[in-house]
Amino acid sequence: MAKSKKKQQNPPKTVQVIDPRWLLKMLGLTIGAAFVCAYLAMGAMIYMGAWQLVLHPTRNANGGTGLASEKLRFGPDTSGQPQLSGEWITANDESPRASYAVIYLRGADGQLDAADGTQIAALRDLGLNVLAFDYRGYGNSAQRPHPSQERMLADAVSAWEYLTGTRHIQPNHILVFGSGIGASIGTQLLQSYGPGAGLIAYNADPSVETRVRADARVLLYPMSVVFHDGFPLDGLKHLAAPKLLYTVGPLDKARTAIYQGAADPKLTVEVPTHDAAVEKAALARFLDSTLPGGPVPVLAPTTK
Repeated sequence: MAKSKKKQQNPPKTVQVIDPRWLLKMLGLTIGAAFVCAYLAMGAMIYMGAWQLVLHPTRNANGGTGLASEKLRFGPDTSGQPQLSGEWITANDESPRASYAVIYLRGADGQLDAADGTQIAALRDLGLNVLAFDYRGYGNSAQRPHPSQERMLADAVSAWEYLTGTRHIQPNHILVFGSGIGASIGTQLLQSYGPGAGLIAYNADPSVETRVRADARVLLYPMSVVFHDGFPLDGLKHLAAPKLLYTVGPLDKARTAIYQGAADPKLTVEVPTHDAAVEKAALARFLDSTLPGGPVPVLAPTTK
């Protein structure tokens, strides 16, 4: 009889035990990766929307200066379509300053409106033509792209080219009026294309970066990463053009330092409250001191 074969037994299975330290490590890495992704995503959102911390455009179809003017579309893009909506406010043809024009660069909020019209009317009444417009993203100008320091400067360049190319205004007959951050845009414009006939800086805004730094949404991120539009005024130190540096309200430390460091010739005027008559008188004094045919320029003293 054949011997029965002994049934072979399988060796016992070894149970693999996961080291809990490895689990904790993987959990920590997962949580860390999720935190980094969330941090970067939030930073990207802040970066894309940081311009709204400073610039607050409106798009009221019924906006405008309210003055008698020629409505304009200029500043074509690569397709040839004009991107900027503006107004040409004409001076009296008999004015000795009728060959001069002002590029009116408004501030960060709203769009061209009646308040701008009041300031523009003062310039017109003093014998100057005025080109006023809304930056892209504002008013009736192109809705996109959104405004930024770089794009607003490009829009100001378009205004300069419109005056010199279409209106045939001589570069040395162009003044720039900049209100708020418009003073920074105007300074940069004249540094590249000027000196022109002069710069009027109305309530220049030196505190853009300070305001952004104070916003809780950007405290966790380097400013150089999330915000690039500081609207600097350092160029005033080197700008040779005659300057009217005008402030309504208290002259704070930051603006005082900027104005004191501005290159001559300059006229600094500070008034406690809005006063149309005083503002117009300051403009008249500045224009009489700088444009040909006026008194001998003496712009260094400060009026308070």
